[in-house]
Amino acid sequence: MGFATHSHRAHGAVCITRRRCLASLAAFGALTLARPSVARTRLVFAIVPYLPARRLVALYAPLVPVLEATLKQPIEIASAPDYPQHLARLRAGEYDIVADSLFLPRIAQRELGHIPIARTRAPLEPILVVSRASPVKSLVDLRGAVIAVTDRLAALSVLGLRHLRDQGLVPERDFRLLVSGSHANSLHRLIAGEATAAIVSRTTLKQVDAALATQVREVAPLPTGLSAVVYHIAPHLAQQAPALSKALLDFVANTPSGTQFIKELGHEGLIAVQEAEMKALDPFVAEYYRLSTRE
Repeated sequence: MGFATHSHRAHGAVCITRRRCLASLAAFGALTLARPSVARTRLVFAIVPYLPARRLVALYAPLVPVLEATLKQPIEIASAPDYPQHLARLRAGEYDIVADSLFLPRIAQRELGHIPIARTRAPLEPILVVSRASPVKSLVDLRGAVIAVTDRLAALSVLGLRHLRDQGLVPERDFRLLVSGSHANSLHRLIAGEATAAIVSRTTLKQVDAALATQVREVAPLPTGLSAVVYHIAPHLAQQAPALSKALLDFVANTPSGTQFIKELGHEGLIAVQEAEMKALDPFVAEYYRLSTRE
């Protein structure tokens, strides 16, 4: 198993350097830098960059043997520095298997012919959090605030900001957005006093270091989405879609390591994806496209 990333900063995100990756990911195999011009010898399993790359590898590494056994090919884990680059690489055909943020699988399905193979039982649950010492008690206290988000186009942000707008709180008019690059970065900005509040997911608080999660408190739940994560594959793997779906569902339902994997992510299990569920995401995809044109 390898790991692919790029070493630079984007949208204010704190990205991992090559030296840091080599040090922290040694247990997971050799580091390779993904370059589109170089022919790939491994299939790429990409994870949407909602947490630092080191943490994503630790969380999702248990799936690699399952994928490799099903496809009978070596797998490399990859994560882009930010959401726009994640989507750009997805569109460029650099990813074969993806654990993705809610709306992106539908975009990949519509634009690229990708095939959803599984989704989490746990819904996407955005929540608004503040530091434990913060005086903020409700949404009305956010006028003039700074709110940290992973990325303007992340599913959490689309859902959360749409809700705040419905409550009369307009971004860049009533509050300022701070794009942090990952949920962990948002929490760090919050604790450092650089942000008043942050939009993260409920499962994120289970996935970051406990010492970090205990320093924040929830102010308000935000509208939920279908799933925390949707897994999808490139069309060249279409014939293997049923086998991959079965392998993932069997892994989490019938093995101790799969049970532990799901527990650490807080995803409650995996289930098959229905086409009607994907089509139901289209209004949010339209909102995503609208926001994209403003970037």
